[in-house]
Amino acid sequence: MKNNLFDLTGKVALVTGGAGLLATEHALALSEYGAKVILADINLERAEEITAFLKKEDCEIDFIKCDVTSRQSWEEVLNFILEKYKKIDILINNAGFTNQSKSKNFDASFENFPLEDWNAIMNVNLTGAFLGCQVVGSQMLKQKSGSIINIASLYGVVSPNHNIYPGTGISQPVAYSVSKHGVVALTKYLATLWAKEGVRVNSLTPGGIWNGHEGLFLERFKNLNPIGRMSDKSELRGGIVYLASESSSHVVGHNLIIDGGWTAW
Repeated sequence: MKNNLFDLTGKVALVTGGAGLLATEHALALSEYGAKVILADINLERAEEITAFLKKEDCEIDFIKCDVTSRQSWEEVLNFILEKYKKIDILINNAGFTNQSKSKNFDASFENFPLEDWNAIMNVNLTGAFLGCQVVGSQMLKQKSGSIINIASLYGVVSPNHNIYPGTGISQPVAYSVSKHGVVALTKYLATLWAKEGVRVNSLTPGGIWNGHEGLFLERFKNLNPIGRMSDKSELRGGIVYLASESSSHVVGHNLIIDGGWTAW
C-alpha cells in the first residue's frame, strides 16, 4: 500500500476559536485523517454541543477553555495537552473577532473607531496568534517537529472592497484588516526563523465564507468574485489537512489562499 501523504494518525492538534464558525470544520478535517483534536475557546457555552456533535462524527475530541490574549492561559492549555498526549504536532490559530463575533463597536466608521475596539481586535486576532506561536512553538522546537497554521483573511492580503458594505448591515473595520495583515507577516517571520528546526509555519486565507448571508451583500459579493459565489465552510478542509500533513513538507512561510479567485483580479 502506498503511503498516504495526508495521514495524520497519532498527531495531536490544537484549534483555537473552538466555538466559532470554522473550528468544527477544521476538527472534522483533521480527525478524518487520524488526528486527535483539542478545541479551545474562552466561551464554553457551546462546548458541550460542539463536542457532542463531533463525537457523533467519530472525532477524538477535547474542549478546553483558553483566553488567547493571556500567556498564562496558553501555558495551561499546553500543560493539559502534554499531560494527556505527551506532545503537540499541529496548532491552528483560528480565534478572532469577525462579523460573527464582534467587538463592542465593530461597526464604527474609521473616523470614529474607538481605541478600545482597536486594541480588543488586535489583542485577539494578532497578539493571540503571537502568544500561541510563542508558547506552543517553543514546545515544537523541543520536539524538533510541528506545523503551525495561522488563519489569515482576504483582508490580510488586499483591502476590503468598501463599495460592497453600504446598506447591508455588514462592515469590515480597520483593525480587522490590519490585524490580519499582521498575521501574514508573523507567519513569514516565524517560518524563516524555525524551518531548519523542523517547525513549519504557514497561513491559510479563507475567502468570504457563507454564513446565512443574503440580499444586497450576497449579490454584490457574488458579482465581484470570479467563481460567482461565497465559499462553503467545508471548502477549507483540504487546505487544513494539506498544511498540517507531510504532503506540505517543503511548504514554509506560504499563505494558502482559498478564495474563489477574489485576490486574482
